[in-house]
Amino acid sequence: MLKKIIVLTLFLLLINSCVSLAAEVEVKEIQDLVRRGKTEEALNVLKSSDLNSDPDLKFYKALLLSWQEEYEQSELILLKLIDSNPRRLDSYSQLSRIYGWQREFIKAEEIIEKAQKIEYSSERTAILSRHAEWQGKYFEAKKLLKEAIVEAESPQLAAEYEKSLRRINNELKASLYLSGRAVYIEAEEDIELTLGIEKLLREGINLDTAAGANYFEDKSNFVFKSEIEIGQPFISEKNSLSSKFVFYNGGSRDKYELNNNFNYLVNSQNRLGVNYNFVKDNNESDYQTLELEYEHRFKQTIMVLKNTSRHYDSGWTADFAQHLDLYYPRDNYLLNLSLSHYNGGEYIFKVGFEFSDLFSRNKFNLSSLNFWFNDEKTSNLDFRMDLK
Repeated sequence: MLKKIIVLTLFLLLINSCVSLAAEVEVKEIQDLVRRGKTEEALNVLKSSDLNSDPDLKFYKALLLSWQEEYEQSELILLKLIDSNPRRLDSYSQLSRIYGWQREFIKAEEIIEKAQKIEYSSERTAILSRHAEWQGKYFEAKKLLKEAIVEAESPQLAAEYEKSLRRINNELKASLYLSGRAVYIEAEEDIELTLGIEKLLREGINLDTAAGANYFEDKSNFVFKSEIEIGQPFISEKNSLSSKFVFYNGGSRDKYELNNNFNYLVNSQNRLGVNYNFVKDNNESDYQTLELEYEHRFKQTIMVLKNTSRHYDSGWTADFAQHLDLYYPRDNYLLNLSLSHYNGGEYIFKVGFEFSDLFSRNKFNLSSLNFWFNDEKTSNLDFRMDLK
């Protein structure tokens, strides 16, 4: 009897060691496939394997799933790994990356905070910096990177963080740009060329100022523009506020405009907007405009509904105009179809194209080019060229 027990025990130990050996070989196989860039093949191997006994293989599966943008499955695996082994910190780091890729930045911060309490890592601080950068919070990103550099665990990591810091410093520099606009209205040209400078003053405040020349009704005019944009932390994350001042003076134009825009993001699909515009024109009638808009994002299109009210000396016209805009965003361009109805029964149909990041050279980057025309023989072309 004792002999049978000994033989059975030895047999079970042999099976257990074989299973462990097979798992160890499989980990090395996955690592080799990943190192050679065969990530899809590695994921297929993991999907067809039993991973219950090896947390390393589970982590690799979660990692590869996240690279394939299968975030929900990856998140579930990582959460279970954290629950079963709270001190396995690479699971926290990868989970925070997944949340960042999905723009769930609050979740990312919370999971990194848990990991940092167990053991500090400059890598996780750098992840937070990257997330701040994605949100346009460059001052916060810079602060976090400086911390990561001081706390870096190796010179190689410090050099990597220094490289990222240089990139952020470039974003914080004042950027020069050249912008132009050409409008054709009923056999009349309205041409404008301005040189501008854009600067993020501090977190949540961006200032854009430009000046140049305007040609209208066969005469030249001076044009000056200044716009300030306000966001977090001065107002809540769901809100945005901007105010733009435009001034013309010269042979055919003597006026100024004040445009104020407020947006409220209801959720990821819906936005509400209010635009108030005041125009003081010494050559024509002054007026004010109040525009209410609602935006809804579908899977592949965007719909915007607007109602425009206008005020002259005679009073307000609440239904001055209504607009329906449809946007079809693609990789590097945007198609816009617009139908407008004006008080009195007039309808105007407009088609527009907006291109972004067309090409880049050593000294300039054509960041945007917009063109639209309507059935009233009016067309518009404008561009922005960033100067390096």
